[in-house]
Amino acid sequence: MKQINPINNHGSIQLKVSVGGKRYSFNTGGQYDNKTDIHLARVTAAQIATDIMAGCFDPSLERYRTPRQPQTPSQSKTQTRQLKTTSVQSAHTLLELWDRWVSTLELSEQTKADHYEMIRRMLVKANPKLDDTTWMVTSTLAPATYNKRLSYVKRCFKWAVETGLTNTNPYAALKNRKEVRRPVKPFTEDELRRIVQGFDTYAPHYTHFVKFLILTGVRLSEAIGLRWEHVDFKTKQVLIHESLSKDRAGDGYKRVRKERKTGSITYLPMNQALYTLLQQAQSNSHLPKGSLVFVSPTGKHIDGGNFREDYWIPILKKMDVPYRNLHNLRHSFASHALEQGIAITGVAYLLGHTDTRMVMKTYGHMVNRPDLPDLKL
Repeated sequence: MKQINPINNHGSIQLKVSVGGKRYSFNTGGQYDNKTDIHLARVTAAQIATDIMAGCFDPSLERYRTPRQPQTPSQSKTQTRQLKTTSVQSAHTLLELWDRWVSTLELSEQTKADHYEMIRRMLVKANPKLDDTTWMVTSTLAPATYNKRLSYVKRCFKWAVETGLTNTNPYAALKNRKEVRRPVKPFTEDELRRIVQGFDTYAPHYTHFVKFLILTGVRLSEAIGLRWEHVDFKTKQVLIHESLSKDRAGDGYKRVRKERKTGSITYLPMNQALYTLLQQAQSNSHLPKGSLVFVSPTGKHIDGGNFREDYWIPILKKMDVPYRNLHNLRHSFASHALEQGIAITGVAYLLGHTDTRMVMKTYGHMVNRPDLPDLKL
């Protein structure tokens, strides 16, 4: 279903929707340049969308019309609160409240397709009432995922309380699940050499790609999306500030270019190994400078899933290297950097983190490890 958004109709707010091949439109009664009116229009749009999916759309549109009267400045806040309270009276389920909240966030389709959409699917399946937390408490989600999604639901209710849509937050008392962090097992230098040798032997087209992941520690999507215009041989720097990530809002096969996960910018200094690697990759490339640095044998962007199944897993097996996923190359990079004495702030920068918290959380056990005291027994 196409998203319903407020439209500027000569200064007033109009909503348009198509249901069963018929088109409907009406003015909400608010002004397009009024933030409160726009907010209420989005709430109404979310209710319409929910009704369409539930099969109870009101073709008369009466359910979606909110009576309005001219407001004086002193009446504005009070009446706005009353209007919001009136609009929530028809929200009997968390799904309805969720849709209304998400509609106010003005998220991109890519962002909505992540946790927001996954939570919505859970709500559609469970269809809990506003005060029912059972669907969340009894879920079999992994602790990290559970904690993340619980935080989103808490934010939804915090918004509902602040805007007067509800008086209580039944999720406020729910606690996070304990996350058991398994120790990172990085590839040894010998294993990394065997991996490179394996690609040289069985899939030489991808050798440069794998070596780049090993030498830089960048995320898979960042390596897949790297373009030649971001490789500067004169200053010997590689600019990492974007990725070519899976289109979560699409079919999963298409990729979209977007900023890095943390929004940070990193200038990776080329050491001799990385400089030589990229020089070789450029000399072997027949593509324009603005094109992708690493491509599939057919000249298209690399599909991470296919690469893992068709090359990564088989080659590790052939080279007798115990399986770890591709992301472990990033862990290996960080681990070896710390072991070689690179400061934790430097490692955080190279990995693209905005501070050292993530590095300390993941690799803190490797930093300044003390020896046992030498006791004379």
